Amino acid sequence: MIELSSKQNCTGCSACANICPRGCIRMTADEEGFLYPVVNEEMCMDCGLCENVCPMLHKPQQHELLAVHGAKNNDDAVRFTSSSGGMFTLFAEEILQQGGVVVGAALDEQLNVQHVLVDSIADLTKLRGSKYVQSKIGKIYSEVRQILRTGRRVLFSGTPCQIAGLKKYLVKPSENLLTVDVVCHGVPSPKVYQKHLRELAQEAGEPVVQVKFRDKAKGWKQGETLFFTEHQRFGASKRQETYMRLFLNNISIRPSCGECAFNNKRSLADITIADYWGIDKQYPEFDDDKGVTLVLVNSEAGAELLASVSDKAELLATDFAKGAEYNVAVSKSLPLHPKRTFFFEHLDEYTLKEMVERCLE
Repeated sequence: MIELSSKQNCTGCSACANICPRGCIRMTADEEGFLYPVVNEEMCMDCGLCENVCPMLHKPQQHELLAVHGAKNNDDAVRFTSSSGGMFTLFAEEILQQGGVVVGAALDEQLNVQHVLVDSIADLTKLRGSKYVQSKIGKIYSEVRQILRTGRRVLFSGTPCQIAGLKKYLVKPSENLLTVDVVCHGVPSPKVYQKHLRELAQEAGEPVVQVKFRDKAKGWKQGETLFFTEHQRFGASKRQETYMRLFLNNISIRPSCGECAFNNKRSLADITIADYWGIDKQYPEFDDDKGVTLVLVNSEAGAELLASVSDKAELLATDFAKGAEYNVAVSKSLPLHPKRTFFFEHLDEYTLKEMVERCLE
């Protein structure tokens, strides 16, 4: 039976809840808003499957990369609506054109973030772009397994710990599964995110109906985080916007993110993607401020996927050290903010703007 010795040892990947044959593990939000497994001990038959699939109990080792590239989708319209260089869309389109399906994080009608499955290019817009909230996995691993059994290809995208959870859940590798993870320095609490939406709605007198975590109207490097109601717009540069400041300063992120077990060449995904920050300094001729993806190739399957879309992208060979130079989350974890405990202890007492003043100013 899965037991938490510390919340730092759980990423919330939900592999345990998906694998339980009796359905006695429920992912339940704690007081900070993060999901953790809660076991119905009366139903549990102590089969040990939950422990077998926990990626934090079976942490990966570091491996060598097959290749590292800076990359840009040739379609500028797609790149404009993508967080960085639009490479995820190319990977996804390739799988869909083969009759496969793509899984990734999407905003639902209530603006919650959850993993969903899409099987058409028209629906890819749901998955495009970063969502700075921990997504709800639900039973998506089970759905992926059923699809793989039919012989269809699946491209699964998510955070490194979600990819690790999926791989452990499936137990056996499948040649029809391709995985892409995104470099992240941590996942913010859904509770903090929903609190921000409520506070903006209260200020506007109407609900928030659209969120753009990375708007490029002012360029890739000066991207803004924007929240829209029917008649108003709220937001600022991603380093000045209230919600993003709490996230980027590691105040609102999950405890396990302070010591990530899956960064620094430990990804289990076929391809890892990130913003190639610093490309303007290292290779200025390659930068047009529309976004460049850092692509880390972890496996032969990943190399084949990248090769299959290379005629639709501009690629630049680089190396891991350069890719991580200005995006430190590629190679190491960032420590939790010293006022993180204070933040969550008083989250229900103050607005997020007040918490920024108390914790960051």
